[in-house]
Amino acid sequence: MRCILIVSLFLFRLTIGFPIDQYPIAETARPVVIWHGLGDNWNSSGIHRVEEIFASYYPGIRVHSISLNDDPSKDQQRSMFGDANIDIEQVCDTLTNIDYLSNGFDAVGFSQGGVLMRALIERCASVKVINFISFGSPHMGVSELPLCDDKDWLCKRRNALLKKQIWYDSVQKRVIPAQYFRDPRQYDKYLEHSNLLVDINNEREDINSTYTERFSEINKLVLVSFLQDTTVVPKQSSMFGDMDYFGNEINWRDTRLYRDDLIGLRKLDQAGKVIMLEIDDEHMRIPEDMIHHIAKTYINH
Repeated sequence: MRCILIVSLFLFRLTIGFPIDQYPIAETARPVVIWHGLGDNWNSSGIHRVEEIFASYYPGIRVHSISLNDDPSKDQQRSMFGDANIDIEQVCDTLTNIDYLSNGFDAVGFSQGGVLMRALIERCASVKVINFISFGSPHMGVSELPLCDDKDWLCKRRNALLKKQIWYDSVQKRVIPAQYFRDPRQYDKYLEHSNLLVDINNEREDINSTYTERFSEINKLVLVSFLQDTTVVPKQSSMFGDMDYFGNEINWRDTRLYRDDLIGLRKLDQAGKVIMLEIDDEHMRIPEDMIHHIAKTYINH
C-alpha cells in the first residue's frame, strides 16, 4: 500500500495538441530513441504523435520507443515500480543490440524518462547519444510530493507520512519516483539512501569520472521546463537548478554540481552546448509547435 500511495501522487502522461500541416522532407536522418515518463507507456498516443511529427520532417526516420515490457499496461507498471538501476541495465542491453543505433542517435526523455535517459548516457558505454532533449525532467530531483490544495488537510497529512517513508530501502528499491527524491533538508539521508539520483549526479565522495566524461561528450543538451509546474518541485530541477535548506532557489550555475563539474554540465555549458527552453504551462502540457521546433532544430542536427 505504501508504494502505491507514493506513485499515485506522481502520475501523469504526455499531452500534446494535434494540428496537422505539411513540412519539408529530408532524405536521411539519424535515429531517435524516446523514453516515456511515469505512468505512460511506450505505445501511448502521445508518444506516437511525437514519432509522427519527427517522421513528417524526416520520412523513414527510425524512432525507437523504450519499453521494459512489450505489453503496454505492464510497461506502464514498470515505469512506476521496480529498481531503476536494473531497468537502465536492461535498456542498455536492448539498445546495444539494435543495429541501426550503432552509429549514434538523438535521445528524447519525457519527465522521469529524461532522468533515466541521462543515467543511460552516463552508464552505458555501448550507446552513443548525439543530442539529448529533456522535457521537464527532475535532474536535481524532487524535494516535495505534488502540492496539495490549501484546505486539503488529508492530502497534506498523507504527504507528510509518505515523506517519512521515502528513505526506506523497500521504497527506494521498489518505487521509481522515490529514487530521484532529493530534499536539501534531508541531504544526509539522500546521500546515504538514494538508490539512483545521488549516483548519477556524482554527489557522493567517490566521483565516477566516467559519468562526467560520457555526459560531456554529447553534442547538445536541450532542457525544456514548464513555468507552471507543480509536479516537479522545485521546478528549476528540470534546468539543473536547486534550492537551499530554506527553500531559496539556487541558479544552476551556482550549484555544486555545476561548479565542481560533477557530471560534465559545466563543460557542456562553456562549449555552448546547453540550450534552455520554456513552456508556459503545467507539467508535460506540451504545445505541438514545441515538438515541431525540436524536430526542426535539434533532431538530426
